[in-house]
Amino acid sequence: MKNADVAQLITKSDASENVILHHLGSFRDNDLQAVISDYTIESVLITEGGTYIGPEEIKGFFTDLMVHFPKQDSDFKLDKLVAKEGMVYIIWHAKTPSLEVPLGSDTFIVKDGKIFQQTFVGQMKFIN
Repeated sequence: MKNADVAQLITKSDASENVILHHLGSFRDNDLQAVISDYTIESVLITEGGTYIGPEEIKGFFTDLMVHFPKQDSDFKLDKLVAKEGMVYIIWHAKTPSLEVPLGSDTFIVKDGKIFQQTFVGQMKFIN
């Protein structure tokens, strides 16, 4: 994912978009500290596998996930980004050496420049 690719998907300026673009760029760069900096002590991440509250629990989720997204060998494509009044919805797909995600989706609620709530679902196909 390149910032230029993301910019083409944005149709209306929304401050929450910048937070999510930072978040996606930090994830792409495998910068765990920058990813976690997008959350607060009150943040909640809900996934099929569990609910994570606060930066420490959310950090555990991303630590496990980033192993499968090496910076140099990951193909992450953002298919859609819609932002409206603090809510951001994304659809994406990815392929890495150990994981294929033909469909991934996140919804974010952004407050005061931080991710307050997030849901994630993805078709995760781990490659042996």
